[in-house]
Amino acid sequence: MASTQKITSSGVPWTEDQVIRFSAGLPGFEHARKFIIMSVPEHQPFHWMECVDEGNNIRFAVINPLAFRPDYQPKIKKEDLAALDIKDPKDLLLYVIVTLRTPLVESTANLMGPLFVNIRDRVGKQIIIENDAYSLRERIIP
Repeated sequence: MASTQKITSSGVPWTEDQVIRFSAGLPGFEHARKFIIMSVPEHQPFHWMECVDEGNNIRFAVINPLAFRPDYQPKIKKEDLAALDIKDPKDLLLYVIVTLRTPLVESTANLMGPLFVNIRDRVGKQIIIENDAYSLRERIIP
């Protein structure tokens, strides 16, 4: 049976089978638990992660950090990933939240709080890492 189509606060159609659940929300947005991630071809390599919880109007630009930092290797504890129940590494998607600025060269990404998504089970978690090699405002374009 197909899911009923709904519309986000920004006018994007979505269905329940697209939803990624963040059981604890995101730091600073603990009340936001259900998101969809969408791609717009002309916005690549960026994607949009929009909250679909009723009453929330939250939308983030996200990017796979390996697109601009191929050496990115956040060190995380196994127990931090346990909640995502990853059985196959191919099920894991990695994003970081981006702050887009004009000019684009001023845009930054939060490499200290990567988003891990189990795409098979559609669950996600933002994990804060402790590593001096990364910052909250890492330039995307050096």
